[in-house]
Amino acid sequence: MRFFAKVITALLVGCLSTAQADQTKSELGKLFNALRESNNLVEISEIQNKIWSHWYELPENSLSLQPLFDQGVKALQSGQAQDAVTQFSQVIDAAPAFAEAWNRRATTFFVLGDFESSLLDIRQTLILEPRHFGALSGLSMIFETTEQYERAIQAEQQLLKLMPNNELIAKRIRRLRDKALKSRI
Repeated sequence: MRFFAKVITALLVGCLSTAQADQTKSELGKLFNALRESNNLVEISEIQNKIWSHWYELPENSLSLQPLFDQGVKALQSGQAQDAVTQFSQVIDAAPAFAEAWNRRATTFFVLGDFESSLLDIRQTLILEPRHFGALSGLSMIFETTEQYERAIQAEQQLLKLMPNNELIAKRIRRLRDKALKSRI
């Protein structure tokens, strides 16, 4: 279980850029097109990091919340999950359209083993940003951890729509299919 918590934290914490951006920036469309077209894993990772940098920053009308959000990220990274939940919740209360606060709180709930709360926050993240590959990865990991392999595969298939040439996703789907098959035996 600890392994999954570390993996999902790494996936969802992402790149910590200081560029002024958020999940609504117009540059995201170009980046997602590049992500869809790339078949180079290094390039895919670089594009993902650029996307994370946009998602990380609060919208201009909520920039005053950035220090609180940053404290939540630091709390999550240093293992202070309860503090992170509190800080992300405060950001969500003040800026409910900021998808990344929902995503970070979902990650924190996952680390705490509260999958139900994590799923609720992932759902909200995906409502606000349907292309959120971090949230989709988290969704897949929750379903895998709870042995809901078919649902994990569905989440991975959504990821594959965003990154159709990412061989790591295709391999993960194959591993999940093997697990699903073995669980039926």
